[in-house]
Amino acid sequence: MSTPHYRILVVEDNPNDVELLRMALHEADVDFEFTVIDDGGEALAFVEKQSRPESRPDLAILDLNLPRRDGVEVLNGMRANPLFSDVPVAVFSSSSLPRERARVEALHIRRYIQKPTDLDEFLKIGGAVKELLSETSESH
Repeated sequence: MSTPHYRILVVEDNPNDVELLRMALHEADVDFEFTVIDDGGEALAFVEKQSRPESRPDLAILDLNLPRRDGVEVLNGMRANPLFSDVPVAVFSSSSLPRERARVEALHIRRYIQKPTDLDEFLKIGGAVKELLSETSESH
């Protein structure tokens, strides 16, 4: 049985974090392609102009602290577009504040992943994302 190929939208302004995510997914043996957007305003525009089902990602990984528009605004834009309204979202944030976490979990995200400061911990994120992808592909 072949492994599924996943389309992942990554909205993250730190290129190092994007590269570490890429490494973590390779380490977890996930077959994926990234669409990377490094600006909240661009991410919102991308979501708003999508209308074809084949442009729908299997998962969105969303940083909260972005230039121009924050991750919550991007998430609200995703939920407002019927094509993206049920795309599973993992919020990827350096914030460990319970209030911040509760605020985004109320927006129906699938996971809140705190960015680790240690490389080994960062690479473990690949397993969590792989688990999330398999959960969401089973539900479709």
